[in-house]
Amino acid sequence: MDGPVPGVSGPSAIAFGGDRGRLEIAQRAVERIVEITARRHPAVSRQSAVLRRGLPKARAVVAGQRVRVSLETAITWPHPLAETAADLREAITSAVEDLTGLGVDRADVTITTVDASQVEESSGEAVAEAVAAKPPVAGTAVVWFGIVGAFALILAGCVALREMAVASGLMDGTSWLSRGFGRTAELEPAGWMVPAGIGAAAVGLLLLVMAFKRRRRTHHAVNGSDGLVWVRSTDVARLATDSARHVDSVTDVAGRSKRKRLGLVVTTFGDPVRVSADVTAVVEERLRTITPVPRTRIAVREE
Repeated sequence: MDGPVPGVSGPSAIAFGGDRGRLEIAQRAVERIVEITARRHPAVSRQSAVLRRGLPKARAVVAGQRVRVSLETAITWPHPLAETAADLREAITSAVEDLTGLGVDRADVTITTVDASQVEESSGEAVAEAVAAKPPVAGTAVVWFGIVGAFALILAGCVALREMAVASGLMDGTSWLSRGFGRTAELEPAGWMVPAGIGAAAVGLLLLVMAFKRRRRTHHAVNGSDGLVWVRSTDVARLATDSARHVDSVTDVAGRSKRKRLGLVVTTFGDPVRVSADVTAVVEERLRTITPVPRTRIAVREE
């Protein structure tokens, strides 16, 4: 359908119906039509992704009554690539024109990979497996005491150099050590020394415990606990926020995540119960490959 569509005018594919309102076909709507059509093709392999949109993935540019679409997808083995791409191009063109009334100027199909996950390895050669890295963990709590101790040693070294310079006549002045410790022989045991010694021993034991204490994990594993890909709690909140923004009637989303908890504040003009259920569903689907899955708490605010 390349001719003008009755009732459609303007540069952004808007159909006017007098006093009844208008119909605006958004770019994302066209992209969803292309993606759903591609998923129904028997040769297309669906591939999920955590940090971006999975495959098949569509892009659309709407200009007036015309549209240009592009599709990135994965094809299952052993479908012929050229024939499959041509079939997909024809299918998405027909679907967009039939469902939106827009004319398709161009439909590009990019095959990014071939999915051979169902094909059994028959060569008998050993396949090298990726080696999992150690889980990211937080730094030890005793590190600050180490920094303070390092500065104390530097200060002690500077004092020792000054004392050597004074003793050898290279510097004028009196010794700080003799001034501070010259009356050591006159010191006598006092009542405060016993609790001070106990306190010093307790501090030393505490530092040893903090040094050997198991450090807490700071990241979430992606696609199980194989340890190949890790994301921060901040990234988990961004993923959940991005998914929640695509729910109908949602105007704004704010998210904050810790390792085991995720909080979302959703602003909407729709039914709070429906919006809460929809946001929960899309967030759980987006984060199902995250380990551990944080407990999600959603607060809905009406505009």
